Amino acid sequence: MSGGMALASSMLVVGSSAWSDPGTSRFQSQSSPPGVSAKAPPWPVLLGAKVMFREQNRPVASRVVLVPDEATYLEQVGKWSPAGQWPVLFEDDPGTPRFIRAFAPAEVVRVPPTERILPDDSAMRRKLATAVTKISFGATDAETSYDAVYARFGWRPPGFVVTSMDDSAWTAAVAISAARGVPLAFVDGDFGRPNGELSAGRLRDFELELRRAATDSGYSWEGLGDDLDAVAICRELAGRCRMSVPDAAKVRLGGDPGSGPYATMDAIGRRDDGRRWGYAGWIWGDPGRAAGMAMSSIFLDRRNIWMCSGYPKSGQWNVYEVSRPAARLAEMGYASMFFEEDAADLAGWLRLIRGAIPPDVLFLNSHGSPTVFHLFEDEQAFPQDVPFLARPLALHLVHSFSLKRPADRRTVGGRFIDRGVYAYLGSVDEPYLGAFIPPALMVERLAAGVPFLLAGRYWPDGGPMSGIWKVTAIGDPFMQAVPPRMRRIRVMEDPPPLAGAEDLLQVAKSVMAATRDDPSRGAEAIRLLTLLGRDEIARQVWEIIERTGDRAAMADAAAEAMGPLFRGRDWDDFLAAYAVVPREARTDDARDMLWHLANPRLAAISDPNVLATLSGEVRDPMPSVDLGRLLPHLDRVLGPGAGRAAVQRRLEAASTPAARRALRKLLQ
Repeated sequence: MSGGMALASSMLVVGSSAWSDPGTSRFQSQSSPPGVSAKAPPWPVLLGAKVMFREQNRPVASRVVLVPDEATYLEQVGKWSPAGQWPVLFEDDPGTPRFIRAFAPAEVVRVPPTERILPDDSAMRRKLATAVTKISFGATDAETSYDAVYARFGWRPPGFVVTSMDDSAWTAAVAISAARGVPLAFVDGDFGRPNGELSAGRLRDFELELRRAATDSGYSWEGLGDDLDAVAICRELAGRCRMSVPDAAKVRLGGDPGSGPYATMDAIGRRDDGRRWGYAGWIWGDPGRAAGMAMSSIFLDRRNIWMCSGYPKSGQWNVYEVSRPAARLAEMGYASMFFEEDAADLAGWLRLIRGAIPPDVLFLNSHGSPTVFHLFEDEQAFPQDVPFLARPLALHLVHSFSLKRPADRRTVGGRFIDRGVYAYLGSVDEPYLGAFIPPALMVERLAAGVPFLLAGRYWPDGGPMSGIWKVTAIGDPFMQAVPPRMRRIRVMEDPPPLAGAEDLLQVAKSVMAATRDDPSRGAEAIRLLTLLGRDEIARQVWEIIERTGDRAAMADAAAEAMGPLFRGRDWDDFLAAYAVVPREARTDDARDMLWHLANPRLAAISDPNVLATLSGEVRDPMPSVDLGRLLPHLDRVLGPGAGRAAVQRRLEAASTPAARRALRKLLQ
């Protein structure tokens, strides 16, 4: 009850004067975006203030709950209340260990499958999901309308969430609705796949469904600065669209920009004349990944920000320079690092991505295509050079086409998402440099509390790129990256016990003890320790299993140990573990880890066996990239012509014309 009372008093402040609360006085000490009076904060700042009030008055337990399926997930999120909430994740989702490493909870518990099942009937699933989101906000009657539930606390939501209970990303929608205190609405139907294009007609259909949902909520929505200014779209949708843009909403390029393709996330949330009524963020994917994206935006800190620019510090490129905004971030209390000029060339990048990079937010300036990103002095990097992440990541990528096919891991954007990016500002087509908000301005907007995906976009009348265009927004549109001193989270001291839950650390200890007599349990022990974020202990268990000499146990354990060894940048032990794993069991990620550790040290490798391993593990679909980097070192160690012979062997096995053309270039 105390949590509910605190929420009520704070939310009433929003209704009267968002500037009278001591927690928001710090907004005034930050620089306002250019052209904005400090006395009249713009609507994005007020939207962010409402999100922050909700967050500061939502107690959080230092606990992560792991579930086996969707029905159990819904049941566990249903245990949230105004007295406290905590992350709920799918145990088998690859992103769960990243989240746990970042959140560092006091306890990680696993709950058994619920005996309840999700009904086949979509309408019943809608009722269950809606009940969970209302009860989480304190409703005692699930039939009560959202406005009646929120009115008890003087709360007017800053947006709403749209999903379909026939789409796997409903898991994200329920979490965002429950945690943010925004209504949950439903839009069914086929609106394309993430890598596809939406026709003008289907785009119009989807937009009308959004407007219907906004109207049905009972809150004002038709302009910016009213109640509903943001919408989280949690369902499958085509990332690009074709449309005839109204003259008033055209990007002013000096000519007609044509019918697209445009970013679907930039084309929706607009009235018939193209003027905005709201901004959207987009989450799609399987239940585990979608839930992880939502939980990351809701519960994680964003304190550590890296900035990397491959641009020269001259001309139009200098508008996007990163040294000054990085210094500004440090002044505001963030942990900040920047990389530019020689530190942002290919060699510098390859050194940087050894192991998993640790930032919460990354700003990266590049250019290229869906499958190439250029670093300093136009040196090329490729999807296989996208870093692994120690923690879930929010990304601002100034780059053409990175999100043309966001569900394709063979592209730059697709690989970043596959690696664990949960919030992403990038382009679906050629946007031109000026379409992106410069890092210096975006930093000031973040400092003022503007949500991340909104801070990186043009606001109405904000210049020639404020019309319907090609920069898209993936993630929760309410997520913020405020200065650390402004993010104050209330701790839930005694979270309620969960029936049937088992402490995963105790389970891991029991399995570790069992490995002394049964080395075959080692793989399970390492998996559990990795899940718990205990990489150092996982590496120690691998050493114990390795010393047993039990080949079968070693092969199983090695497959689990490669992640902890990679994050520890332990080249020798990683290579030993890699050699033990059968070739058919080596995953694409394992090969990427091998090359990420190998690339910066190629010049120092003199062991022919190591070079032979690398030559045999060249990665598709662009084998010329790895062979091009390896070729001189094959000649150096194995003798002249060794590199050419390796290229010739790979050419004979190449499966695509593009791969063959690139390999022939190496032979020339």
